[in-house]
Amino acid sequence: MQIGDAKSVDSKKSEWESLADINSDKNKIQSANEYSSVCDIWKDNVHKVITKMEYQTPIYLQAYSQVHAEFLHSIDSLFGTCYIWQKQYFDKMGIDQKVINAYGNLCDSNTGNIFELMDVYANYKKFQADSIIDSMKTGNNYLHWWVDMCGKTMSFWNSQLNRRK
Repeated sequence: MQIGDAKSVDSKKSEWESLADINSDKNKIQSANEYSSVCDIWKDNVHKVITKMEYQTPIYLQAYSQVHAEFLHSIDSLFGTCYIWQKQYFDKMGIDQKVINAYGNLCDSNTGNIFELMDVYANYKKFQADSIIDSMKTGNNYLHWWVDMCGKTMSFWNSQLNRRK
């Protein structure tokens, strides 16, 4: 969302009003009166919770993004508002144009360094997220394998017990 789009959001339903719609839909969730096993109940209810969490995540991210954008806009606006007063103050000091140009070059260089650091940090966070996702996928594959092995072991034991009876 762009900073200039903030006024267009006011005419729409807010994200928090959308959350109220989700909560009103809870009565529409079909719950089976009969389940074949406890695992079906767990699987069904976990799926419902995960689905709702997936739906709400973009709302939380958008709300944070709007707050962050407004914060940045406020800082930008503050420097714009102070510009006239600062210009009058520094113009009265009679600073040589060469000094102003040198200071401008220094600030531009520092801004370039800040941009590089921001890019490095963004790449680090992307790498971190990718690593976490890969670890979660590996863990999930391991858990699937483990549950499968437990199931096969239990089946084997049950078949051995049934033979002895």
